[in-house]
Amino acid sequence: MSEEVIVGIDLGTTFSAIAYVNAYGKPEVIPNREGDRTTPSVIFFEPDSTPIVGKEARHQALVDPRRAVRFIKREMGNPSYRFNVNGQDYFPEDLSALILKKLKADAETYLGKPVNKAVISVPAYFKDAQRECTRQAGKIAGLDVIRIINEPTAAALAYGLDKAEGNQTILVYDFGGGTFDVTVMRVEGQRFTILATDGDSHLGGKDIDERLVDYFAEEFMRAYWMDLRQEPHTLQDLWDKAEIAKKDLSFRNQLAVTLATGDKALRVDIDRELFDELTHDLIARTEACMQRVIQSAGLTWDRIDTILLAGGSSRIPAVKEMIKRVTGKDAARNMNPDECVAMGAAIQAVVSMMEKGEQESAPPLEGAVDIVVQDVASHSLGVKALSSDKTRYVNSIIIPKHTPIPCERTRTYVTGEDNQPRVEIEVLQGEDEDPNSPNVQLIGKAGLRNLPPHKAGELMIEITLRYDADGVIEVVAKELKSGQKTREVVMQKTNSLSEDVLEERKRLLDSVRL
Repeated sequence: MSEEVIVGIDLGTTFSAIAYVNAYGKPEVIPNREGDRTTPSVIFFEPDSTPIVGKEARHQALVDPRRAVRFIKREMGNPSYRFNVNGQDYFPEDLSALILKKLKADAETYLGKPVNKAVISVPAYFKDAQRECTRQAGKIAGLDVIRIINEPTAAALAYGLDKAEGNQTILVYDFGGGTFDVTVMRVEGQRFTILATDGDSHLGGKDIDERLVDYFAEEFMRAYWMDLRQEPHTLQDLWDKAEIAKKDLSFRNQLAVTLATGDKALRVDIDRELFDELTHDLIARTEACMQRVIQSAGLTWDRIDTILLAGGSSRIPAVKEMIKRVTGKDAARNMNPDECVAMGAAIQAVVSMMEKGEQESAPPLEGAVDIVVQDVASHSLGVKALSSDKTRYVNSIIIPKHTPIPCERTRTYVTGEDNQPRVEIEVLQGEDEDPNSPNVQLIGKAGLRNLPPHKAGELMIEITLRYDADGVIEVVAKELKSGQKTREVVMQKTNSLSEDVLEERKRLLDSVRL
C-alpha cells in the first residue's frame, strides 16, 4: 500500500467528519486531535488574524461572536459573500478551506502519513456553483479533490457495502445542519442506481435551532423587555443553548434552559410537544420533498424496502414519526447519521482509485472493483434562448432533471438576426422557464464566432451539453452550414475563482497551521 492515504470528507454545515478505509478494508472515522469523531465547522479569528477551527473556535465564539464564522456551507457558491478580518477579505472557499485544512492535519497526525487526496461530499441538491466552490476549497486546502459525491449516495454506499441483502430500493433521508436531501435509489448487488433526488439547500438543523432561539428570546423579552438577539454575545449564547436543547429533546420529554445577562436571569421550560409545535412546518417541508421524490421516481411507498437516515437532524423524534406515518416503515438503526456520509465518501475514494487503475496503492476493500454508482442530474441544464414567438428569452432545457449521468444531449437552434456574427451561449441550471427566476442560475458561458452571412432563422446552431459523473459540464456548439465547431472543455464559469486567484488564496493560507 502507498504511504499516502486517500480520505473521504463530510464537509458539514455545523459539523464535519473525515474517514478512510483501513488496512482491513473497513471504513473508519478518523478522530481529531481533541479525540472527537466530528469537528465543529466553526472558524474563529484571533485579534492577530490567526484562525482557529473546531471546538476551541466554538468556545471562543461565545466571547466574541463577531470574529467567528458559522454555517459557511450555506454561503458556498455565493460570489458576494465576504468575511473581513483586520482588512483581509475571506471568501467562502477560503473559510471552507480552513475547515478542510484542520481535518487534513488531524488525519495526518492520527495516521502518521500524508493526506493529499480526498473525495468530498456535498448535498445532492447543490448546484454547479456550490459544487465548484467546494472543489476549489479543497484545492486551497492543499487537497486533490478526485471526486465530489452526493451525501445520500455516500450514506447508501456506507450502508450497502455489507448490510444490503439482495436487491433493494432505498430511500435516504439526509437532514443535516444546514441542508436537506432525499434520494431514492436502487441497489442491485454492488450497483447503486439513483432514481430521483430532491431537497432544499437552505433547510436544516440551523433552522430548527432558530425557532428555539426566537422562542427563548421572546420569553425573556416578555419577562424583562430586553431582546437577547440584539447583542452578539447573548445571541451566540442563545444559539448554543438552542442546539443543546434540540439534542436533549431527542431523548428527553422536557427540560429547562436558563437565560441570563447582567443581573437578569430567567428559567424557560420547554417540552417535546412544544418543540414539535415550533418546528412542525419545517418537518412538513421535508415531507413534501419526500412526496415529490417518490413521484419523480415513479414509485409508491410500498416499493421502498429500506429507509436510511443521515445528518444529525434526522434523530429528532418527530422526523422518525413522520417517516413511519408516511412510509409505514421504521428507518434502519444500524448506521450513525453523523458518520455514515464520511465513511461512504471514503469508500468512493477507494473505488475512484480502482477506476484510475491504482489498485496497487488502494487499501483492500472487498467488492470495490465491482461498485458502480449511477447518479442523476439533480437540476436541469439548459441554455438561454429566444422563445418560439420571439417575444422573450426562456431557459431552454437540454438535460432535464433526473437524467442519469454521465450524459450528453443535443438541441438545434436558429439565429435570431440577419447576418448575426456570433452566438453567445449562456448555460443555465434550474427548472423554471424564466431565465431570470431566482431558481435559475447562470453557470457559465461559451461562444461561437465568425458566423457566415445569413438570414435570420436560416442558420442552424447545434448545441450539445455533456455532464460527467463528477458534475463537470462541457459545451460543444456547431454551426451546421459550414461545420464550424467550438469546444469549451472548461467553460468560463460565472461564480468560480480563476486559477490565478486560487493560487493567491492557497498562498494566503499555506502558512496557516491548524
